[in-house]
Amino acid sequence: MLATDVRTRAAAGIDTVALSRRIAIVLIAMAINTALYLGINAYPLSEPRLLPYTALDHALGRPAWTIWPYWLLLLAGPALVLAIRERRYLLATLHAYVVAIGFDAAIWLLWPTRIARPPLPQGLDPLTEAAWRCLHALDGVNNCFPSGHITIPVVAAAGFAAQYPRLRPWVWSALVVLTPSVITTGQHYVWDVAGGLATATLGLLLAGTPLWRTGRS
Repeated sequence: MLATDVRTRAAAGIDTVALSRRIAIVLIAMAINTALYLGINAYPLSEPRLLPYTALDHALGRPAWTIWPYWLLLLAGPALVLAIRERRYLLATLHAYVVAIGFDAAIWLLWPTRIARPPLPQGLDPLTEAAWRCLHALDGVNNCFPSGHITIPVVAAAGFAAQYPRLRPWVWSALVVLTPSVITTGQHYVWDVAGGLATATLGLLLAGTPLWRTGRS
């Protein structure tokens, strides 16, 4: 289905962006986002506050295997953006991303928050333990609200869904399945997920008009 959409666009002469350029754009965006996130995480402007647990946080628990859907969610954003070939949808996605992450960064700076990170799970197989240790080594406990781990894949999914409308139910369903992993891995609370959805929505509404006014079924 994806290959069919690509051939159809090529035949219609639709303006597309070369894969090499998309890779460069994604790598640059990832580098800037990572530097911004880790810098604010390591050097908050004020003492980060701890948000309260909710009943849903407790109900979801901390199953160790959810480290794998968590990593899949992190990879989903860049992968979905790489698949957006049509220039107008790619630019709209990038514009929405900049606005949404701008909201995230402003909140991280002006109203910093942190998580009470649980200890590493015990009794894991070597590969799963390595995945957990990698997560804890790379990511700090601050910048939890709003969740950029939600903001980015939601914006990317909107761009992907605009490019490939027949895949829309599948990409959104996948995100729904993967999203709880940010809570079950102890990276975020329910509040953070709601905040990430809100900033993604604001980015899409303010800067991603072509993504939700595609005129397609």
